[in-house]
Amino acid sequence: MKGITKYFIILTCIYLLGACKEEQFTIDSEHKIEIDADTLWFDTVFSKVNKSTPKSVNKQIIITNPHTKSIKTNIELIGGITSHFRLNVDGEPGYSFKDVEIFPNDSIFMFVEVHPSENNNSPDFNPLIIRDSILLNTNNNEQKVNLIGWGQDAHYIFRDSIENDTTWENNKLPIVVYGYCYVKPDVSLTIKEGMNIHFAPYSWLFVEGKVNIEGSAQNKVLLQGDRLQPDWEETSGQWGGIWLNWPTQDNYIEHAIIKNGTVGIYCDTISGNANVPNVTVKKSFIRNMSFDGIAGRGSNIKVENTISANCGRYTFLGSYGGDYDIKNSTFYTGSGDFSRNGPTFGYSNIVRDEFQNIISTHSLKFNFINNIIYGINSEGEIGDDLDGSKIDPESVLDYNLLRSKDPKYITKGSHNIVDSTPLFINKMELNLELDSLSPAKDKGIILNPNISNDYFDRTRDSKPDLGAFESRF
Repeated sequence: MKGITKYFIILTCIYLLGACKEEQFTIDSEHKIEIDADTLWFDTVFSKVNKSTPKSVNKQIIITNPHTKSIKTNIELIGGITSHFRLNVDGEPGYSFKDVEIFPNDSIFMFVEVHPSENNNSPDFNPLIIRDSILLNTNNNEQKVNLIGWGQDAHYIFRDSIENDTTWENNKLPIVVYGYCYVKPDVSLTIKEGMNIHFAPYSWLFVEGKVNIEGSAQNKVLLQGDRLQPDWEETSGQWGGIWLNWPTQDNYIEHAIIKNGTVGIYCDTISGNANVPNVTVKKSFIRNMSFDGIAGRGSNIKVENTISANCGRYTFLGSYGGDYDIKNSTFYTGSGDFSRNGPTFGYSNIVRDEFQNIISTHSLKFNFINNIIYGINSEGEIGDDLDGSKIDPESVLDYNLLRSKDPKYITKGSHNIVDSTPLFINKMELNLELDSLSPAKDKGIILNPNISNDYFDRTRDSKPDLGAFESRF
């Protein structure tokens, strides 16, 4: 018995000594935790659900301490109590957690749910895409987990492709694109009048097949970012744009509003057939692009009765040569928000390196007729870089109102109007219709084939006005 008693005394002492030993925490600035995900997606959330139904799945993140000492971390939901997301860290609910302890070579669980406001599709309560993030700070090392969920009733496209001919025509619900919507070669996407298409940041409509946008004067197709609050109504750079890539051709865009992106319509080095443009744009309004409104590299682009306005670089750019047919359209950048130094409208068939040495020259044809090209750049709003030997002899630049100091635009026989203010009705609000005293009135030429009406489908008379609008006065 004495031996057994002695044995238990020794074990008890060992236990007590271990229990009294102070837990050691690493404070090494090189030591941080490991997180098994940097983004959580909640793609099955809808704002209109029964109160008894969970609004989202419960997703988990495993936080691991890979070190030989315990570690402390601070965890914070950035949106705090106003966030649509909810956290539970190691069994404790909350929004902010201080000095969360994790034993050596051990893990804890963090659970996340998203709770959009019930039965409310207003952007004041639920944006189309709900975003937040979790910030973890360990020994002054910051790590972040992005949280993304769907907040309103809509059709969501998450980095997906159009595999078969498809039509979007149910205008009761918007379509929201996250990442990209890719139209594959030999496949058509048709977008009917009244559709609203929203894009998350850095998201694109990427087309190698064909896109047809078929709006109407009364019911246009709208493509814009996913931020619907008033402060974001006219803010550039919120999404990518429409990217047309080889082998696409014969795309058609009519009565569309494309706004607040990076590039409105971009044709990426694709030469179309002589009678089949890569894209035809009619009666559309492209505005507030952080880069270009309409741009093509060696492409075939046709534009009629269209407005491209307030872009960070060009409202139109035709580079690497190409075939550009632009008639009865308005190009204007009057916003001082952009730091551009060059013109708003450019075309060239010369490619130069950073030292302005010529790298290559390309064939170019253009027909710029009955347009307004204007803005706040006093040095001129139309610019070019041309090798005349590569320009099609049938190219025309005439019957336009231009802001320019270049004498070649007013040579003998030219009908261009240079450096006269077009007198828009309200340029600050981008109402670019012509005032009653505008010098652009009745200065156009009847074309063949004739452009018989304007942006609003109003009839053009026997003396057509310049630009996208036939004056009401």
